[in-house]
Amino acid sequence: MGLPERVEGSSPEEYAERLIREVLAPIELSSNFVVKRAHRIPTRPLPPSGAPRPFIMRILNYRDRDAILAAARRKKDVQLENTKLSFYPDFTAAVQKQRRQFTSIRARLRELGFKYAMLYPAKLRIQEGDRSRFFQTPGEAADWIDRQNPR
Repeated sequence: MGLPERVEGSSPEEYAERLIREVLAPIELSSNFVVKRAHRIPTRPLPPSGAPRPFIMRILNYRDRDAILAAARRKKDVQLENTKLSFYPDFTAAVQKQRRQFTSIRARLRELGFKYAMLYPAKLRIQEGDRSRFFQTPGEAADWIDRQNPR
């Protein structure tokens, strides 16, 4: 998100490969790193002052995709010519809806200092020392948090 319009030129896949190596450097990618497909979300023409359309990339190797997302998280502030870029995995609307149900739980976990991760499609993993706990629903996770931190 945030990539200015028309910077990708006539070969968005080649541009995406260069962009990733440039803005996320140093990054370890496989020797056969390939952006299989890249394109903008098609919409009506946007006004000049409007936000740029999302730029979608399909990465051939899932390990490269994970490395890209991890590098973007580590870097936190990814910039291209004074423009902030954001990297997100592309999930279906149904998966996004499932994951969104954990939003308040994740906020509580951050507040309490717990390490956590969302696993695909919508499973919460909470790290407790050297032990991991897994939750399928926000209710299960909320109950566990309440038992750990009674108010």
